[in-house]
Amino acid sequence: MKQLKQVIEALHSSHYLSASIDANGSLNTCKLLENGIKYSEQLLVHWRRTHSLNKEVNNNFTNVIEDNGSVDTDNRFNFIFSKQLHDGIRYLCSKSTNQQYPAIWKTVQNVHANNLNKGSFDVSTTKNRTYLITDYLTHPAKGVTDFFKAQRECKIWWMRFSTDPSKYYLDPYKFSDISESMLPPGTQSITIRSKLPYVTLDVESITLVPLLKSQLKEKPNAILSNNTGGLDIAPAVIRSVIDLQAATSAVLFDSVDNEYENTLLLNRKLAPYQCVVACYHQGNKLNDLKDLCLHINNVLSGSGLRLKQENMIFTECYHKLDDELYKCDSLGIPYAVIINESSLQNGLLKLRSRDTTLEETIHISDLPTYLLQIFSN
Repeated sequence: MKQLKQVIEALHSSHYLSASIDANGSLNTCKLLENGIKYSEQLLVHWRRTHSLNKEVNNNFTNVIEDNGSVDTDNRFNFIFSKQLHDGIRYLCSKSTNQQYPAIWKTVQNVHANNLNKGSFDVSTTKNRTYLITDYLTHPAKGVTDFFKAQRECKIWWMRFSTDPSKYYLDPYKFSDISESMLPPGTQSITIRSKLPYVTLDVESITLVPLLKSQLKEKPNAILSNNTGGLDIAPAVIRSVIDLQAATSAVLFDSVDNEYENTLLLNRKLAPYQCVVACYHQGNKLNDLKDLCLHINNVLSGSGLRLKQENMIFTECYHKLDDELYKCDSLGIPYAVIINESSLQNGLLKLRSRDTTLEETIHISDLPTYLLQIFSN
C-alpha cells in the first residue's frame, strides 16, 4: 500500500495533479494539471458516448450550458424546479407530438459552486466546476425499478476504470436538511464512491424524484404519450450528476494505488497518451530509423490513436531504453512500439505493455489494426 505523500508526488511529477496534505495528514486541496485536464477531457468524451441510464433509449440530446450563476451541490432535490430540467422536457415535447418514454437528455453545465459538499474531499482550489448531468424520464410505476438499474449500471461504468473494481460502492444519501413534507413520496438518492486506503472520494450521485403535476410547466399527458389509457400521470425523473474535476481526481488517485512502484494504471481508452514510439539502435542507419519512427508515428496518429508525439524515444543503450519506458509507465501510457535496426530489414517491431512490461513481436503492417482492436475492447 502506498503512502498518501507518495501518491501525491507521483501524480505531481507526471503533471496530472497537484495536492497538499493538512496538519492532520489528510488531503486538503488539489488541482488538475496539464495531463489531468487532458484525462478529464477524455472522460467527458467517454461519458457522452457511453454513459446513460438506458443504452436503448433513442430520445436523447446533449446541451452545453454556460452558467455564471451558482449551484448548491449539496441539494439533490431542488433541480426539479430548475429551468434546465423544464427546458429539457419542453424540448422533448417539441421534437414530437407523440413523444415516447423513457427519454434521456444530457447536459454539460459549467457553474460556480457556492456550497461544496462539506463531508467530502474538496478536489479543487477553484470553485469553477463542470457538471455532467443525465436526466432520465420514465413512468412513475417503473421509477424505483429503473433507479436500482441505474445504480448498478453506473457503478459498473466506474468499475471499468479501476485497478480494483471492489473500491467502488453505493452509499445511501439522507435528506436530513429537508422536511419530509417537501419531498415527493418515493424520493431517494445514492452516491457512488471510491474507497481508497487514505481517502474516500465521491464520483457520482443518482437521485430519483417522482414528479407531481403541480411541478410541471407542461401538461403530463403532453409528455407521456405512451401512458396506459392516456392517463394524466406525471413522470418520475432519475438524475445522475458527475462533478468532472472531482471524478477525474478520484480516478487518478485510484490509478496510482497499485502494486507497481512507478506505474500509473490509467484506463487505456481514456489515457491522454495511448502509445509512444521508441527506438533502440547502435548508431547504424540512424536516419532510416528516424524516418521509420516518424512514419509509424504518423500512421498511428492517423488511425485515431493518441500518441506522445513531442519526444519519440531514441537511445543507444538498452538500460537507457528501460529508463525511458518506465517514465512512460509513470505517465500511464499503455503501449510502447519498440523499433530496432532489424526492423528495417524484416518489418518486425516489439509492442510493450505497460501493465505486464512484456513484449510481443508484430509486423509493421498489422500494427494499426491490432492496436485499434486492443483499444476498442
